[in-house]
Amino acid sequence: MSTEKNDPWLDAALKNVLAGRPIENISLTQPDLTTEAAYHLQHQLIKRLQANGGWGEIYGYKAALTAQAAQDAMGIDEPIIGALFQHGAQQANVQTAVQADRPVLLETELGFRLSKAITEPVTAGNVLNSVSECRGMIELAAPNLQQRPSSIDLISSNSASYGCLAANTSFDPTQLDLDTLAVSLTRLGSLEETLHSVRAGTVMQGQLHALAWLVNTVLAKGYSLAPGHVLMTGSIGNMHPGAPGDYRGRFGELGELAFRLN
Repeated sequence: MSTEKNDPWLDAALKNVLAGRPIENISLTQPDLTTEAAYHLQHQLIKRLQANGGWGEIYGYKAALTAQAAQDAMGIDEPIIGALFQHGAQQANVQTAVQADRPVLLETELGFRLSKAITEPVTAGNVLNSVSECRGMIELAAPNLQQRPSSIDLISSNSASYGCLAANTSFDPTQLDLDTLAVSLTRLGSLEETLHSVRAGTVMQGQLHALAWLVNTVLAKGYSLAPGHVLMTGSIGNMHPGAPGDYRGRFGELGELAFRLN
C-alpha cells in the first residue's frame, strides 16, 4: 500500500485527533482497504502522534473487540489491537477527576505490566514469566469517527485508544486466580447504579489466553514490547457511555478504582 496515497487522510486524522474532532472514516473512500493496510495506517498515525502530538511515549497496548458479539457486528473473526500513550494514562484515586475533550466509553479491564522485553511468541502457560504486576484498569475508549465505524476504520484510527486509569494497588498475577475475579462498574450518586458485574475470565477464553493473544498479535503487527509496557486485555463486561458523574470499579482481590468524569 502506498503511504503517499494516504498522506492526506493521515494529515487530517492527526489534526482531528489532536483537536478532539472526529476522524473521517477511511472505509468510505477506500472500501476495499485490507486489514493489513489498515494496520499500516495505524503505524503511520502512531508515528505522527509521537513526533507531533505531544502524547509522550507508548504506554502499552490494548485489545479491542474481544467480545464475540462485537466481532460479529464488525464482520471479523478476531479482536483488534491499538497503542496506548503516556499522555492518556494516569493513576486513579478518589480525588481523580477525568477531563475528556471527546465522548468516551468506559470499560473495566485488567492491565499487566511487563518486567522485561518480549521478542518471541508466548503461550498462556508462560506469558506471566514476563509480567511483574497486575492492576484493575478503566479504559476511556473514544472511537471518534465521523460515522459508525467498520473494523477497518477502527484499526486505522488506532482502535479507539484515548486514555486509561490504573488503580493504585498492584498484585503479583501468579498469586491470583485471575479468571474468578469479580469485576463491576458502578455509577455513584443518590441512587447507586451497577452498570455491570461479571467475572474477569469472560474475556476471550480467559485472561491468560487473552494476554498471550495480545502479546503475540502486538509482535506480529510489528510493534515492540519493552519493560514497563502495560497490556490491557479487553473489556470485562459491557462498555458504557461516559456520562459525567462519579464511578467506582471493583476488581475483586485487586481492589477498587474510583474517579469522577467531568
